[in-house]
Amino acid sequence: MGIDLNWLEQHFFKQGLSDTQKALINDNIEVCEYTKGDVIVAQGSPGDAVYVIHTGAASIDCNCNGENIRVGTAKPGDLVGEMSFLTEDEASATVTAKEDCIVYKLSRDVFTSFMRTDPDLVYAIFAHLLTHTANVIRQMNAEKAAIQHYMAGNRL
Repeated sequence: MGIDLNWLEQHFFKQGLSDTQKALINDNIEVCEYTKGDVIVAQGSPGDAVYVIHTGAASIDCNCNGENIRVGTAKPGDLVGEMSFLTEDEASATVTAKEDCIVYKLSRDVFTSFMRTDPDLVYAIFAHLLTHTANVIRQMNAEKAAIQHYMAGNRL
């Protein structure tokens, strides 16, 4: 199975890709298939890749003091593993396929090689990573504000 480059252009890059960029992606991005219940990223694993959900959905759970807490859901177009990819820390959550998924995996080694061969492609990937991360932070801020209002007795 190959990479759906048209989908990536529309949902990830939000721009067209050159033939050279398409070839780099086809030759270097790994297509991974997961069935319902498969772990895509395990909490504590090395942050050596970022994953783009192409089809399906995945749950994002943190094990905090022995308790498993759902912190999010990933759907097509979403990234997972991005925090540990950016920081080189261990994964802070476990991502599990909620249904069958096709996921595109970009390893750190491939990302580094793209830096040498196509800086424009790296810029587009990095721009998406930053936009996604900013959206996650905005959502977390909104949830934190709602919790603080609730705890103060100002239920929304």
